[in-house]
Amino acid sequence: MAEATRARVLQVVQELGFRPNRLAQGLVSRSSQTIGVVASGLEYYGPSRVLVGIEQEASERGYTVILNLIHQPARVDVEAVLANLMTHQVDGIIWASPHIGEELEPMQELSHIPAPVVLINHRPAPDLIVIDIDNLQGGYEATRHLLLNGFRQIGLIAGPPDWHASEMRRRGWELALREAGKMPDSRQIVHGDWSPQSGERGFYTLKAAFPEMDAVFVANDQMAIGAIRAASDLHLRIPDDIGVVGYDDIPEAAFTRPRLTTVRQPLAELGRLAVRKLDALITGERLPATEGRSLLLQPTLIVRESSQGSPLPER
Repeated sequence: MAEATRARVLQVVQELGFRPNRLAQGLVSRSSQTIGVVASGLEYYGPSRVLVGIEQEASERGYTVILNLIHQPARVDVEAVLANLMTHQVDGIIWASPHIGEELEPMQELSHIPAPVVLINHRPAPDLIVIDIDNLQGGYEATRHLLLNGFRQIGLIAGPPDWHASEMRRRGWELALREAGKMPDSRQIVHGDWSPQSGERGFYTLKAAFPEMDAVFVANDQMAIGAIRAASDLHLRIPDDIGVVGYDDIPEAAFTRPRLTTVRQPLAELGRLAVRKLDALITGERLPATEGRSLLLQPTLIVRESSQGSPLPER
């Protein structure tokens, strides 16, 4: 196209406020420039922050996101969800709904659809890229921090027992205790549903069953806020009578009284990385062989006032 003609075309485009038609572009390029995202639990901090990262990275790369919300992840019909997304001719899918239960069989359907797939917050799955936070390490660091600060009888308010993330945090807690020569028993653990109400109930239950408890690791900050409320109602001073460590580093964690020690997850980066990996699959880019099919991002312990006990002497 001659430069003068090109200039006139651009002028007309600007005057008319023309926007390119994605569908028409897709007919030429065989790409819809859309990605499907399957998500759940957006009322909680973690899943919502992951979705923010997905949307930001997708937008920067020219993709539109089609969101499919699942309200009961444990009962989801994977085939029906995939069929719905494929009717929109998505270029790829990010499955961001958490892995619940032990079975991997339903997820195998994802490896047979005519579009690339990236999983978030899942157990490793054959033939699929899985990106997750190292929740075992996060649970370990939280518990080890309490031990190093002189707390010895450490309870756990875990998430739902069939959630993969909850189970990994529980294993990290148990690993730290075992390394310290302590064998955890059933009195030391209760399960919540990630809500503040369940954290409050869980703390009452835990303290009654495990009265010698002098610290508690709580598997997310929203439950930790409920636990702090329960401790206050029982006239327990934090951290003098009981230490508390949460998980997520929600904004409110810096404003509780005392301020909450927690484990920060790179949640937005998790979402962004999922889009980058999916984009590479869509465009046919070869992924580095050294990366493998499962990627773990590392969490960071954020130390505040709720866990400052009496540190153990250096050996």
